[in-house]
Amino acid sequence: MIHTKIKLSGLIIFLLMGRIQSAPTPILPISQLNGIDIQITQSFLAEYPDLCIDHSNNIWVVYTELVRGKEWIKLVKVHNGVVIDSCTVSSVGGYEFAPRITVDQSDRIWVVWSAKRKDNWDIYLRGIEQGQLLPEQRLTNNTGVDFYPSISIAKDNAIWLAWSAKQGETYVIMASCIVNSRLTSPSQVFSATGQCFRPIILSNDKKVYLAWDCREGNSQTIWFATWNGVSWEMPQRISPSFGFNFCPHLAFNHQQNLTCAWHSNMLPHGNLNYNNWLWLRHFRQGRWREFLLPGNEADLLKNGEDQGLEFAQMVYDQRNRLWLLGRSSQGFYVQCLDREKRSPIYRLPIEGWGGRGTEMHAILGSDGQIYTVRRDLRYIYLNQFDPDKVIFSENTLSLRVFPHQLKNQPNQVPQIAQPFWKLPDSLSYFWGDLHQHSALSDGMGTVDECLLRSRYNLNYDFAALTDHEWFTANYLLPSEWEIIKVFEKSFSQDSIFTVIPGYEWTTPRLPNGYGHKNVYFDNFAAPIFSYLFDANNSLALFAKLAQYGGIAVPHHIGWTGTDWQNHQPLYQPVIEIVSTHGAFEYQGNEPITHRGGMPGYFIQDGLAKGLVFGFVGGSDGHGLRFHHGVGTKASEWTSGMTAIIARNNTLAALLDAIRQRRVYATSGERIFLDLRINDCQMGSILETKTPPKILIRVQGTAPLHYVYLLRDNQIILVLGKDSVAGQGVQSNYDDTECPKGRHFYYLRVIQENGAMAWSSPIWVNYAP
Repeated sequence: MIHTKIKLSGLIIFLLMGRIQSAPTPILPISQLNGIDIQITQSFLAEYPDLCIDHSNNIWVVYTELVRGKEWIKLVKVHNGVVIDSCTVSSVGGYEFAPRITVDQSDRIWVVWSAKRKDNWDIYLRGIEQGQLLPEQRLTNNTGVDFYPSISIAKDNAIWLAWSAKQGETYVIMASCIVNSRLTSPSQVFSATGQCFRPIILSNDKKVYLAWDCREGNSQTIWFATWNGVSWEMPQRISPSFGFNFCPHLAFNHQQNLTCAWHSNMLPHGNLNYNNWLWLRHFRQGRWREFLLPGNEADLLKNGEDQGLEFAQMVYDQRNRLWLLGRSSQGFYVQCLDREKRSPIYRLPIEGWGGRGTEMHAILGSDGQIYTVRRDLRYIYLNQFDPDKVIFSENTLSLRVFPHQLKNQPNQVPQIAQPFWKLPDSLSYFWGDLHQHSALSDGMGTVDECLLRSRYNLNYDFAALTDHEWFTANYLLPSEWEIIKVFEKSFSQDSIFTVIPGYEWTTPRLPNGYGHKNVYFDNFAAPIFSYLFDANNSLALFAKLAQYGGIAVPHHIGWTGTDWQNHQPLYQPVIEIVSTHGAFEYQGNEPITHRGGMPGYFIQDGLAKGLVFGFVGGSDGHGLRFHHGVGTKASEWTSGMTAIIARNNTLAALLDAIRQRRVYATSGERIFLDLRINDCQMGSILETKTPPKILIRVQGTAPLHYVYLLRDNQIILVLGKDSVAGQGVQSNYDDTECPKGRHFYYLRVIQENGAMAWSSPIWVNYAP
């Protein structure tokens, strides 16, 4: 008996080792499925495509397009791979966001979308019958925010609709039905104080099913409800109760059995990852089955540009095999699941770094082909591939996880220490990340994933999402900017958590451009000022920011450069010194190295020119482990941080402190710094007739290796290990050797664990 147990244990260890050491699922070009792309749009200002197919095998593609500063809902008709007709669906141009399309039993095409008109977000619907546009219908009319609609046609030709609504401080999932051209009174399916968004509705001849995601505490979960013909049944959670579970999708197989897919940062058995992968669950015989993860551990822990899969979509082929669709930060992929078999992952044709769309929608044609539509680099593409060309990998076992196996492994929320000193003038330290990206530009995850992580998992006091306004032929649409601000307002709470509205003004590297600068505002009314349209140089940008209470912050300057000659402290008060791209204090920075190396474009170079600016840090997180091999941390979200010394945690107070350079940067840890000269805070410009009296206080998160005081980029004082055991150092230093004239001082801190921090400089005019 003992011998049997030992053998069984050895077998289990062997299997676990085999799993951990397994190779990633092979990735093949979709050309092996006879996949071909058909370009649908000529403009790169088109986003959010969706598609359907009518009984004559015409494919209809709907999308949002920006034309001369206004957005329109556009519709094209494709037959045999050729665009043969097009029209404009929306009656006016404004903020027209994320249309969805379907076709009913009578071949009428229906398009639903959300639009902000007269400063209010509502849901709009329009039909197309025999090539003619039917009257546009406004389905909602209230003071809340109604957006993210979904649409489905039942067997009786009833049109089922669902959408998200924000009503005051409550978030609601709404549903309604149109029968014989009459809209039924909308039903409130679900309400919560936590954000709930992105409903997906699907109907058959018996029931209507609805899924959505919702914040619960510091997690996001997937919920599900059923319309039984009379009312909506009690909603139930179908994802794990922890982790980031976002963006559900529903699909029927040939037996009308339901499958739900979503993306999650969960690893098998409850641990949390730094990027997303796709999860599935089947609804069979009235109950939800075990969780299914098509990826193995090697897939989930990849570190390259193809890591992660998110924004799940599904379609069943003629053989009742499930095709799963998703995107990484730099590509679109499909994979086939057939019972216990799974195929390689097939990559769609266009490769290269850049800003892609989010969801890739799919339909099955009567010819057995699968058609997908996506917004890829520059344009919208329709792709056609043959599912019968699929092969299956030798590794046929998909990873199954039963609900009882999942153990909640909560995120390690950092414990917030307090410094051993007290700041004067009622000032306090506030911590956060000023530089993050989502799938709206070249990152991964939704807008609210970034904000959820910052507020509830990293326990920050403030955060900013800074998606590129223009990068690699991807433009941040006005409606996207407005939607971002809806999310940001929903997460903001005075004195608790402040979201700073912002984006990344992105130009080519020097000498062809001006580098990259994050733009921040002290209000939510400002529009985007784009390098593409509104502000094609730094001075033009500063002129726009002067009108709207904005500032600009250059970053990774030693990699892409910055235009020192145009520096204006009023509109460019600080520069980012550290991020996932490394530390840019000086060329050859140690112990944190840097990406690139343009001589003359590091922090010390700008200071040596006599320019005035403070230091901030940001993760520049894109949702990638090790930032596809460039970063040094698995979680790039913790590779840069800013401490703001302000009187309170409000948008106005934080922006005021940044403008005064009362800030400092760390490489991701809450290292407390206090640098004062003649009782003046960091960022100050002062005059003195006596040698500067310098107060230095540092409290680390690990034992301190060195604390350096620099004057004019030269080290003038070195403080060694912690003078307060395990806590920090404190020193009062009179710079009696300070020469006459203008000088700047700042601190550089290095911990024994390699973490770093830099105070903003203080400028001293010494006139003895």
